Amino acid sequence: MQQQAGHYPQASSPRTNPSGAQYNRLKGMLQQRIPVFGVWLTIPSPITARMLATQGFDWACIDMEHSPTNPALMTEMVAAVASSGTCTPIVRVPSHAPEWFKWALDAGAHGVIVPMVNTADEMRNIAKMCRYPPVGKRSMGAFYAPGAFNLRGSRAMTEYIERASKDILVIPQIESAEGVENLGSIIKEGGFDALFVGPYDLNASIRAAPDMQYQEALEYIEKTTSACDIPLGIYASSGNAAWKRKQDGYTMLVAASDIDCLSSSAAENLDRARGSGRQFIR
Repeated sequence: MQQQAGHYPQASSPRTNPSGAQYNRLKGMLQQRIPVFGVWLTIPSPITARMLATQGFDWACIDMEHSPTNPALMTEMVAAVASSGTCTPIVRVPSHAPEWFKWALDAGAHGVIVPMVNTADEMRNIAKMCRYPPVGKRSMGAFYAPGAFNLRGSRAMTEYIERASKDILVIPQIESAEGVENLGSIIKEGGFDALFVGPYDLNASIRAAPDMQYQEALEYIEKTTSACDIPLGIYASSGNAAWKRKQDGYTMLVAASDIDCLSSSAAENLDRARGSGRQFIR
C-alpha cells in the first residue's frame, strides 16, 4: 500500500482492545479493502436507528447535513447504533464549523463524513479538529464516547483519549468541481481514511462548470484514488446500485436509507393489499 503524503499518517493496522475486539471495526475493514455496506439515517429517531443497525449493515451514517437531527438526538442515535455491537456509527456533520465535530465525536461517533471538502487547507483543518493534541486541536470533553467504543471502568476516558486520534475515521466528501480540481492536493495533504463521493452535489456543481463533464470527473476520482490505493465510497440509491458500484471498485457503499426503506415498503404493502396486480421482486 502506498503511504499517503501529508501531516497525518494513517494507522498501519487495526487496533484492538484488551478483549481482542477491534476498537473501530469499520476502520480495520477499510484498511483491508473489504467492501462495507451502510445505511443512511435521515429520520431523527434512535428507535429507527437501532432497528436498522441490527439488520446486518457494517455501518450507519447519521446525517446531520440534510435532516432535522439536533445534537441531542444524534447522541442518542449514535448510542443506539453502537449498541448493536456490529454496526459502526458514523455522523455526517453539516459544515466545517468546530462545534459539529465536537458534538459528533464526543457523542461517540466512530468517524465523521465531512461534506464539501474542496481544498487541501480545508482538509488540514478538518484533520486537526478530529484529533487531540499534539497532532490536532480537538478539545477534551468526550464523556459519552468511551461507551460507544465499549470502554468501561476508571480508565475508560483515559484510554479513549490515548487511542482516539488514530481510531477515529475521517472521511471527506468530494462533491464539487473545485474538489475534483484540487483532488491531488487533498490527497497529498492526507489526514483521512477514505474519500467519499457525493454524486448529486457533484453533478449539480459540474453542470455549472463548462469545461468538466460529470462522468469524466467521476472516472478521474476513481482512477486517482485507485492509483493511490485509497478506499473510495459513494452514496448509492439502492442495494442494486451499491452492488454495481462495488464492481467499479468502490469500498464504502450506502446500500439503503431509512426513509426509502420505510416509504417503499409501505407503498409495496399497500399495493399488495389493494391487489393492484403489480409484480414485486423479493
